[in-house]
Amino acid sequence: MTIMKEQDIIIAGAGPAGCIFALTLKEDISITILERKAKEELGHDWTDGFDKSIVESQTILQYVSKLMDTPAADFYTPDGQGHLNAPLTGRMDIDRKDLARNLVSAIEKRVNITFIEHADIQSPLIENNCVTGLKFSRENQEQFIRSKLVVDATGFSAVLRKKLPPTFSCYEGDLKQPDTFLTFRKYIKRPQDLQLHQYRILFGKYRALSWINTELEAWIDFLATVPNFPGHKDPKEIVEELEHTLMQETGLKLNLTPLRANYYSAIPMRRCLDSFCENNFLLIGDAACQVEPITGSGIASGMVAGFIAAQLVNSLFAEGKPLSKENLWRYNYEWIKKIGAQFAALDVIRLFLLGLSEKDYNFLIRNRIITEDEFRKSLSGEKLRIGLATMLQKVWRGWKRLGLLLDLNRAIQDSSKIKDIYSSYPQRFDEQAFKIWQKRRDSIINRYYKRIETRTSS
Repeated sequence: MTIMKEQDIIIAGAGPAGCIFALTLKEDISITILERKAKEELGHDWTDGFDKSIVESQTILQYVSKLMDTPAADFYTPDGQGHLNAPLTGRMDIDRKDLARNLVSAIEKRVNITFIEHADIQSPLIENNCVTGLKFSRENQEQFIRSKLVVDATGFSAVLRKKLPPTFSCYEGDLKQPDTFLTFRKYIKRPQDLQLHQYRILFGKYRALSWINTELEAWIDFLATVPNFPGHKDPKEIVEELEHTLMQETGLKLNLTPLRANYYSAIPMRRCLDSFCENNFLLIGDAACQVEPITGSGIASGMVAGFIAAQLVNSLFAEGKPLSKENLWRYNYEWIKKIGAQFAALDVIRLFLLGLSEKDYNFLIRNRIITEDEFRKSLSGEKLRIGLATMLQKVWRGWKRLGLLLDLNRAIQDSSKIKDIYSSYPQRFDEQAFKIWQKRRDSIINRYYKRIETRTSS
């Protein structure tokens, strides 16, 4: 057993969120980053989309060398017979590999940051309700390191979060099945004679989200992501179906040799956790479920979280204040106010959609019960307001499935309500106020989990 020199801050995980946190901290703060992978292995081998209005800080943007406009998408029904053209304006794509290289390069120039590769994070060290360090192993040797602050940026695995005492406000074990998705993604070479230019997204088939993106200059991008329900469809098989579909439609024989990605990845797809902090402890990025609930993308929102948290920690160090839950709580409030409330509204829509059958999807879109504008607004987290005349039109078109129409209307209303609840998140830590807030949130969210459980078990 080796006991390492105490640091000001330990960051478990060198993904974008953890790296932005480290790079935003002042250079008189000693930092150790512990990462399971080698530096050259960092970064998913694909692009990630995000709403560019989320990322405003030049502190973040300076590390992004390649930004591409996300192509307009066509959203198709499971049977392929109906679709919505709902371009999501203001979205950008980031190349994850390029971003990882830029972040690592910047970290290597900082003398106050120690980067340790091949570190297997094991558990937090906890004394008197405070996180005082962590235990990890490297080269089959167990090691301990203590610090004033520990940050869990280990992504979906959330190694430290899951081993916190259940009494901690930011503790959450394994996520619920509807909130865990398995993804498979693959890029192949785009043939020169392919005339099709379309970003086609399929909602609801196998309860999955999948796409074929032929808008790229050099590649064709295939993706499938499915909820972690018992007996779920293998997302790789869905991608293979998409490849076959594209060849049938175009009459071309594609070279299916993968050029990028070609692997599985588990991701959280839900609203954020209720809290990201404890005494001397923070959660950042996917470990805190700071992701877009519809797509699972957490690249931008996680980096913003790292930036917000680091600014707060800088001020606490400068003022000599303890890194207590009470003092770190402002990070919760600022991120949820900036991003989390909008994502919570999206999560209600996600849960509603997840409870639909393929027949439901086909009916809602083919009968124009959901319009392009409504679909775009719901995916952007905007509040939907449906007037009486519009509602009467929907009733006329959807009278055969009035129950489904009422469920849709309620989901739209609940999405607006949940956004208001998250917008009123407690500004300061008060245990009683926090529990009241959670109870208000649960009164809406839990209905959708029960609905999904009923429909997936029948």
